[in-house]
Amino acid sequence: MLRGVLLLTRVTGRDVLGPDGRVIGRLGDFTVCLDQQSEPQLVERLVVGRRRAPALLLPWDAVSNYGSDQVVLAAPGADLADFETDSVTDALGPDEILLCRDVLDTQIVDVVGQRLARVGDVVFALAPQARLELIGVEVGFGAVLRRLGLGRIVPGFGNDVVAWSDLHLTSDRGHLVQLGTPRAAVHRLDAAALAALVSRVDTDAATEILAAREPGVAADAVRAAHADVGERMLRAMPETDAARIVAAMPDEHARRWSHRLASAPALFGRRTLRSRVWPHRRHLIRGTRA
Repeated sequence: MLRGVLLLTRVTGRDVLGPDGRVIGRLGDFTVCLDQQSEPQLVERLVVGRRRAPALLLPWDAVSNYGSDQVVLAAPGADLADFETDSVTDALGPDEILLCRDVLDTQIVDVVGQRLARVGDVVFALAPQARLELIGVEVGFGAVLRRLGLGRIVPGFGNDVVAWSDLHLTSDRGHLVQLGTPRAAVHRLDAAALAALVSRVDTDAATEILAAREPGVAADAVRAAHADVGERMLRAMPETDAARIVAAMPDEHARRWSHRLASAPALFGRRTLRSRVWPHRRHLIRGTRA
């Protein structure tokens, strides 16, 4: 078990009380803003679920006391109508994500260790002024065992925490928000690390990542990746985008890739190559269906 930190799976579900001691609801989730300019990364808002009323999306300033087993708000339930929402998703800011929904139990790419992993828990530290600082995510089988109540029964599994600044989310909203956030890890990667990242995500995610980078950087990443991976990404892109990346390559590589892309893929047409041979994301991206 991790010591000296707070874990998302252990803090959600706590009672949320008004200043009069009455239970308003239960803590359901936290939000973070990925484009937060200051360090450290702090929890921005909390989601409070209620049985017979809309959920509350509250700024952290509404918390007067964050205790070990409960959260106390500064205002009574009757004064919280302005924070009610029928859709938490619609109420999120453009750079804001939910930790339970968009991070917990989802896959991430550790861009430093260059590995794909699944999040077992989210790790916080208690910062000054009772704020929650987001440290990173816990991966590995140890987190699963602990959540099943088997952490003490099966020894030998250490804690494996990936720093928040070193991960790329593959959940739909997390992935897209990180692409639009200059501070996200994906924008700090060199060609080799970018090639490792796009090699570990599905087709649509890979093409979106390359489209978010300058053509020269994307071209270097395609060259650094395995040729089959590079072909997968370039064929999945709109032809104009693929041509722009190829044009940014050195002349010899540009001629080689142009010739490769001009030839029909062996055994498979373009549609089959995109939708059946390699994983394909099916979700709404910028208002159109992928």
